[in-house]
Amino acid sequence: MKKLLILACLTLLSVGIASAQQQLISFTSKTPFSIGNSTLPAGNYQISTDGSDLMLFECTNESKGTSVMFEADATDMAPKTSSVTFAKYGDKLVLKSFGAAGSQGFFIPLSLPEKQAKKSGAKPTKVTQPAK
Repeated sequence: MKKLLILACLTLLSVGIASAQQQLISFTSKTPFSIGNSTLPAGNYQISTDGSDLMLFECTNESKGTSVMFEADATDMAPKTSSVTFAKYGDKLVLKSFGAAGSQGFFIPLSLPEKQAKKSGAKPTKVTQPAK
């Protein structure tokens, strides 16, 4: 009986941990990009939150084993489409915003790589990609 109770508790614990992290969107980047002070390689990514901090997110590429935590602020308007938006400085992409259609949108504050690109006088272009 004790073994059954322990097994049930362990199962509930593992289900709770897995469900605590909410995936918000998935997207594909064909080139490396920056989030915060980190640069991630091209690939398929998921942005998720653990739900406990409304401003803390994780961008993960499970196949390459890359992941970065970053902060973002909520936008005032819900996005009409699911997408990610980058600021492109020359050949460098910096993730600026993301959101799921009809849900909440988020904006990423100015990062060190973006500050450095702006200091060089580069003018960003906006690049938006669809997300799921």
